[in-house]
Amino acid sequence: MGLPIKGIDDFVRKESASLETATHNYGHFKRVADGAVWFVRVLGGGAREQQLACIAGLLHDIVRPADERVDHAVASAERSRRILQRFKFSREDTDAIVEAIHDHRLQPAKWKSPLHQSVYLADKIFEQMGAYLIFRRCMYVAESVTYKGVPMKEAINRHFAMRIERIPKDAFPKRFSGLVNYQYEWLTNAQKALSENRAWAWDIAKVSYENGRSHGKGLEELILTFEPSHPEAARVKAEAVEYLEGRKLKFFESLVLYSSY
Repeated sequence: MGLPIKGIDDFVRKESASLETATHNYGHFKRVADGAVWFVRVLGGGAREQQLACIAGLLHDIVRPADERVDHAVASAERSRRILQRFKFSREDTDAIVEAIHDHRLQPAKWKSPLHQSVYLADKIFEQMGAYLIFRRCMYVAESVTYKGVPMKEAINRHFAMRIERIPKDAFPKRFSGLVNYQYEWLTNAQKALSENRAWAWDIAKVSYENGRSHGKGLEELILTFEPSHPEAARVKAEAVEYLEGRKLKFFESLVLYSSY
């Protein structure tokens, strides 16, 4: 019996319209789902485990307030269990999906399977990857109650520093070191450019931040319609668009060390 992926997808698409943060929209859910499938495949998981990873990715942020003090992973896991029961998932499949969602924010002591770590890897590597991250993080700072009342530049610089400190490179399996190094090069270069008040970096930051304040555009539309005024900003946009359109996956795969799982 096939899993009701389309039913879950339709449900998430509808639910995501009412979430508090535009950076955690259906596009984010779908990319995490696709990324989770990718990681399960790379880690040697079979077709059914890839289907379960897709569903876990779609549901991983189904409860996502704009407040880092709330453990949205735990809240999303609890709600996902009720959703999966409504869709008549087996107890075994429900437990496996919920566990992957529950542990996608903070790394547990031990990963149990490709499925278990797939959402964490997709959310913490792919969805914080490259140039796309600059737009996404700056927009999220404006949405988050954590930075309410904090001046824009201070909030953005603090947020980028927090991200680097909270999730160090060694939080990921060694086989993904090439992928992680690529991600962190973009992340640290962005933080450096922002702290040095580089004009191109703040052009992106300000547009993203102001959009987060006004809720004027979705993240994808923001990136696609951004008009860079500096060559470096144009390079950043081009890289972000490539990721959004799924054209970076073959390159990402080339960065993976295919050692045994």
